[in-house]
Amino acid sequence: MEWIIVTVIVILAAFIACILWAKQLSKHTFQCKSCSKEFTTNWKRLLFAIHSDDCYEIKCPFCNHKGCIEKDPKES
Repeated sequence: MEWIIVTVIVILAAFIACILWAKQLSKHTFQCKSCSKEFTTNWKRLLFAIHSDDCYEIKCPFCNHKGCIEKDPKES
């Protein structure tokens, strides 16, 4: 019975960590690969977005193209 409690606590901690990561990432600026416009997005979109390095599969709010790049804060 104790292993069930430990497992639930670990799963909840991982889920909370993912939510906090998505909320932090939603403060970043993204740039569309198609129209090159910059935008920010909701953390709920980023929670289950497929990504590789700095490229995210989120829709651009301007042209609805799926595939955006996270802007480097050093470039701003």
